[in-house]
Amino acid sequence: MRNAKSPDRRLTAGQAESLVAISEPWLSCDSCFDQIDGCVDALADGAGHIDLPLRVHLARCTACWEEAETLLSLAARDRNVDEGPLLALMRSLVHPPATEPARSPTFVARTLNRRRR
Repeated sequence: MRNAKSPDRRLTAGQAESLVAISEPWLSCDSCFDQIDGCVDALADGAGHIDLPLRVHLARCTACWEEAETLLSLAARDRNVDEGPLLALMRSLVHPPATEPARSPTFVARTLNRRRR
């Protein structure tokens, strides 16, 4: 039975995903910042690829992800293009749609929350 004063400790889908997410190949934030300008420029110029270590890092590191979004928005403005499609492209490259139901963050969150009860 839950105490009325105790906080709700259920995992969100994002928290569950971060627990089971693959973080290899590893890339430090410093290395990410060294590479992000070139990656953003390439995306803004029409490239449709992000190297795996950078992609994995951006998917797991909120600070670097936000920096990449900001830089891509600025690059779009510099080129006088709509940032929406570029941001959507980057999101699709870094966060591809889940293909396995067992890897779904919602599935993982529900499973972990059931085990806690």
